[in-house]
Amino acid sequence: MHLHPALRGPLAAALLSACGGASSPAPAPAEPTAPAPATPEVAVVDAPPEHLFSVTSPVYHIDRKYKSMFGPDALQEVRLLEGPPELVWITGYQTTVVSADTEQPMSQEFMCHANLDLDVQRYYEVFPTRVPLSGRVFTLSQGQQDIRLPPGFGIPVWTGDPLKLTTQVLNLNLDKPDLNVKHQVNIRFVRDSEVRSPMRPLFQAAVQGFKALGDAKHYGLEEGDVNASTHGDGCSVGMSAVEGDVDADKLGQKFTAHWIVEPGREEARTNVTRFLNLPYDTTAHYIAVHLHPFAESLKLNDLTTGETLFESKTRPANGKIGIEHIDWFESKEGLKLYKDHEYELVSVYNNTTTEPVDSMAVMYMYLLDKTFGKPDVASLASPTSEADLSKPAGM
Repeated sequence: MHLHPALRGPLAAALLSACGGASSPAPAPAEPTAPAPATPEVAVVDAPPEHLFSVTSPVYHIDRKYKSMFGPDALQEVRLLEGPPELVWITGYQTTVVSADTEQPMSQEFMCHANLDLDVQRYYEVFPTRVPLSGRVFTLSQGQQDIRLPPGFGIPVWTGDPLKLTTQVLNLNLDKPDLNVKHQVNIRFVRDSEVRSPMRPLFQAAVQGFKALGDAKHYGLEEGDVNASTHGDGCSVGMSAVEGDVDADKLGQKFTAHWIVEPGREEARTNVTRFLNLPYDTTAHYIAVHLHPFAESLKLNDLTTGETLFESKTRPANGKIGIEHIDWFESKEGLKLYKDHEYELVSVYNNTTTEPVDSMAVMYMYLLDKTFGKPDVASLASPTSEADLSKPAGM
């Protein structure tokens, strides 16, 4: 594990601007004029240096086909900095499956996922905030191997507590492989001590598609309380792809987020309002999407207004089972979300095989934290506190 200073400067501009549209006619050429004085690049000057933490997973031997969530995997604890704990802001996350022998990148068809998690209990002890946390910081999977939050935004973490990195591989195409591979993971961050302008804190809130494993169709709502015009159609009845993979709401109603798609085309709808559990009106500044092969799209609808807020489309791998690309959302201005609105996910799968396939549909939404407060760094970094922070949660 090594800590490297990365290039200074802002991250790439919002990718949505590259989506295109009709272009305006080119203006007539202007008369030559003297060059204008250079405008100071304030954003570059104000941007703190970005650091890069790199870690490599154990070597995974791929010798057969593995379905999603069934390939070799490993859990590692990582610390972004050695030495006294301090406040840092995670600004990006990237992973690549590489050959264990040559270190050269391999096809992403061997990538199942790379998850980065934090200890929720410890997070609430360190940071003054009231946001509902799942513990997940990032998930990367086929179709997207790199997340870069908009310039000036970050996820605050305390380096006194380790992060948990889970990596896993899969193989849906090769019958008799003999490969040794590993994940090469990079975590981008800035140190709060080097920040010149205030960072804007984000927290992750995931919403996911469900299939009902009983009569209930709306997570967290009894059917007698459901107004179809307000809450939408809700989940259709389905079958779990993995035995025992069940999510139960507070009413004991059972759902699965990892379901079977039979041959043919399927559209699944899920009301995700109670799962999102917004504490207040806020804005989404980044949305990453997790889908399985044979997915075509995933859409977030505001049922209250009837608007589609974001639709992610996929590009399948050429000539093999897998996903080459998944659309994501990035914006400094943000996508407005309201506490009292109802929201729905709509996933579309097209299983072109003759056998059932497994599926998931998740949007990882990075929302502005309006209740965040910086911790008392001096108190947390004291010798007594530092010793306490080194202990696992609950000890």
